[in-house]
Amino acid sequence: MILRRVIRAALAVTLAASLACSPGRALVTLNDGHDKIYVSAGLSMSRDSNVFANSDQRGDYVYATSLSAEYTRRAGWIGVNGSAAVSSSRFATIKGQDFNNPSFGLEFTKQTGRTTGSLTLSAARESRADAAVNLRSTSWNIPIGLSFKYPISGTYTMSGSLGYSSRRYLDETVFASLTSYQAGIDLFHILTTERDAIMGYRYRYSDTSRHSSSTDHSLSLGLSGRLIRGLAGSLRVGYQARIADGLLDARGARLGRLTYGSWTASGSAAYPLTKKLQFSAVIAKDFSTTATDSSVDTTTFSLDGAYAYSSHWSLGSAMSFGDSRFLGESGRVVLSLGPPLQLGPHRHDNYLNWSGSLNYSFNEHFRAALSYSWFKNWSTSSYGDFVRSAWSFSTSTRW
Repeated sequence: MILRRVIRAALAVTLAASLACSPGRALVTLNDGHDKIYVSAGLSMSRDSNVFANSDQRGDYVYATSLSAEYTRRAGWIGVNGSAAVSSSRFATIKGQDFNNPSFGLEFTKQTGRTTGSLTLSAARESRADAAVNLRSTSWNIPIGLSFKYPISGTYTMSGSLGYSSRRYLDETVFASLTSYQAGIDLFHILTTERDAIMGYRYRYSDTSRHSSSTDHSLSLGLSGRLIRGLAGSLRVGYQARIADGLLDARGARLGRLTYGSWTASGSAAYPLTKKLQFSAVIAKDFSTTATDSSVDTTTFSLDGAYAYSSHWSLGSAMSFGDSRFLGESGRVVLSLGPPLQLGPHRHDNYLNWSGSLNYSFNEHFRAALSYSWFKNWSTSSYGDFVRSAWSFSTSTRW
């Protein structure tokens, strides 16, 4: 019965959007076109083979809807972008996992004048399966960021950023909430008309609801612009150190101050092979903190491809690889599901992910996509060694 209702709803959305489609414009335009309001809606049906991302392999059908409104203002020196959305998911057989998640965002941008930058504020409720802890979690995420760029002289430009982020879990018995403060500064030097050299430093302080904390220092060098012939983007490589306080050992005893060091990297690049076929790649290596307060040194690499067959049809494919070395945790976590988790320096994970999609775009007002993804996680923890696959069909409309 649920499947039939979802199929009927999808057909109704598709038919209504197809009949009503007209040249792309905002739903509401005010102030001589400076203020615009857009409204979007989406509907999807998917089959997830591993809802909790663990070795239990519990699968289910998931039916999801989304509704959002966007506001943009382009007048004067300051641009404004605002959004409000709500997404809902219903599980066919696994009870207790249904959710309704709202999200809000506000951005102020300055793109003219000597000093440019942006201020972003957002809040979102998130429900997800976390492969690092092999459980589903629900949290409120509140990131706030300020960034600026200022030309010092003819060939030197300085940029900086300040950030705050909070992830508060609804269940703090199992999960550790995390609050982070970050500051960074970069110096750009023009090498050629197509390439800049970068030197940067980042400071980050994090504390958790389990009274542990970490301090990260990162120093990096890199290039921005044209990396090699035909390849444009940015790439940075450097060294980072993490100082951790307040961690507990497996017996619950408080450890002293621990220091970890490793190389760090971040980069992204795009390569247009032809007018219709484009590739992009992203690499990242950084320290992070899991939902169970474990420090992790994570390396990820992803490669995406997009082929525009025509103005309406396109194909997409993506492949990614990740390596996670668990360094230490705040103590043992007692769970009612599955065997005890293997945490700390005794756990090491690798994953391989592939996805593909067939996309149809009638115009700005109606889009549809059929996608499939496959995810394999190899872990020294038997509970974290699993395969996850999913297919989904989605439709969306924007006015």
